[in-house]
Amino acid sequence: MSGIVNLNLINEYVNIVINDIAYWWSWYMTEISHQFLISIIAYICTCVFLYIILKRVNQQAWQLPGPPSRLLVVTAHPDDEVMFFGPMIYSMSRTYSSQIYLLCLTMGGNKQRKEELWGCAKELGIPEANVTIIMCTDLPDNPKVQWPEEIVATSVLQHIESHKINAVVTFDKHGVSRHKNHISLFYAIASLCIEKKVPSYCKLYALESVNILRKYTQLLDLPISLLTSSYWYLITYQQRHYIRNAMKIHKSQYVWYRKLYMMFSRYTLINTLQEINILDLELDLELEQDD
Repeated sequence: MSGIVNLNLINEYVNIVINDIAYWWSWYMTEISHQFLISIIAYICTCVFLYIILKRVNQQAWQLPGPPSRLLVVTAHPDDEVMFFGPMIYSMSRTYSSQIYLLCLTMGGNKQRKEELWGCAKELGIPEANVTIIMCTDLPDNPKVQWPEEIVATSVLQHIESHKINAVVTFDKHGVSRHKNHISLFYAIASLCIEKKVPSYCKLYALESVNILRKYTQLLDLPISLLTSSYWYLITYQQRHYIRNAMKIHKSQYVWYRKLYMMFSRYTLINTLQEINILDLELDLELEQDD
């Protein structure tokens, strides 16, 4: 009889403990959920507040110094200029007296893409005479092909010297989408920097790549971008209308997934850049060799 009583007491005690644990776990999860929701709302409000403030102030202090009177944008394919560099090109072509030049290293496979590039550039504010398309069999439009460094570097250097370019902007070593054609541009320009072939009057800059979560959160990436980047260009949602219209000129490329990209990508709202300098490049090379 005593054993049965003890067993009942044990079962009752276990039930009390289980109920107690369930209660506190439910309370804890509810609190965590509330805190998480409050944090999300607060972060969104911060993003909106920053956007409202920044679109009303002069952002020149955070943009490329100078500003450069002659800017060269180096891209791999027709449509890169609007899909990735749109906010910077739009801002510079309409706000400053900068001459913008565009060097595209492939024609994209057919004549239509060349004509689309000229039309898009004009919409963004780049004169047709300032657009150069390289047609070279050694530079195939292929995401798995790393282009010959020397060919790309030679083309870029010729452009810098012939047009007295003050600043060059291209992709960074991740190429935004890890496209090897994009990455080739960075390493070609990095080689010019390391070999000290770039004229003293010219600065080099790279468009920053971000992880996939940041890439498709648009306005929600604003605080992180401002805190982590040296230079940035922000346009308004009204101005994004011009960016979308420019992209529509690339009719052969404006398929459904690019339409989604233009809707959600932070690269259609903000561009962040870092300067390419020899000290950082040498450090990167040392780290890569250690790996």
